[in-house]
Amino acid sequence: MLLSIVTPCYNESGNIAELHRQLSAVADRLDMDVEFVFVDDGSRDNTLVLLKEVAQRDPRARVLSLSRNFGHQAALTAGIQHAAGDAVVVMDADLQHPPELILDFVARWREGYDLVYAYREGVKPRLGYRLINALMKITVPAESADFRLMDRKMVDAFCRMPERARFIRGMIAWLGFKQIGVGYTDRQRFAGQRSYTLRQTARMALYAVLAFSSIPLRAAAVLGLATLGLGLLYAAYILYAWFAGHTIQGWTAQTMTILILGGVQLVCLGVIAEYIGRIFEEVKHRPLYVVREWIGPPRTPAGTAHATRDRQPVAAGDVSGEW
Repeated sequence: MLLSIVTPCYNESGNIAELHRQLSAVADRLDMDVEFVFVDDGSRDNTLVLLKEVAQRDPRARVLSLSRNFGHQAALTAGIQHAAGDAVVVMDADLQHPPELILDFVARWREGYDLVYAYREGVKPRLGYRLINALMKITVPAESADFRLMDRKMVDAFCRMPERARFIRGMIAWLGFKQIGVGYTDRQRFAGQRSYTLRQTARMALYAVLAFSSIPLRAAAVLGLATLGLGLLYAAYILYAWFAGHTIQGWTAQTMTILILGGVQLVCLGVIAEYIGRIFEEVKHRPLYVVREWIGPPRTPAGTAHATRDRQPVAAGDVSGEW
């Protein structure tokens, strides 16, 4: 049995040594083979140099170097597609995810669960989770993190999902399978600063809604109907005033009506444009990521048995799992 531990890294030079030390301590306590798959997502510091040094010292370590910064979700996908384990653990490199929790993951996996995910204990579900779950057709576990174990059959199913605008937590929830959560307490970063900005978080929330829900389109239609209804009511009022002999003076009402109608039209067009933008990105079929260098022994294609490991991955990542 082989366990793959996938860790995307972006400007994490201060964490690499301690991350490897803690992962090695966990691997030594497991009665199975372990491989570490580190994905360098175009780091600007010496993260890649340190990862190569780790790979030279530890035969369990593999390093996947991407040609530039493709983003956390793409790097996470690249690591999963290059992992050969019977089970795959994904976690961040900042050590906010406690590596010792992997022991609990493996125990639950051996009990028959296909997905074991970590969630923050004692934390009130944030507004973002409640809003996303209200809009999407699937349910993402509240306060769940990108720290989970997936069985090989779930990894194979994930590698067959081709979309580019990725919200991996939602994709995992969509897959289903038998799953269970394990609570943990979030820790402080070991070193460095958080690289995920508020803007990136907002964009991820937008991707989540657009990828898994058509409610915004329906809301635009409802808003248009409501505006039409108000317009008809206003027209009825004008006719009533005309027949009653009343005089309507001033441009205030007309100006207000024009502004409301214009605003509603622009909002509806904006919602439609966001969906068209997603379609535009998908139909180009560009690779989700590009591999510059692979450090480690040859691997088998993602989605196949790992008993024979005699093929090298291609230079360009393909979200379908092809190598």
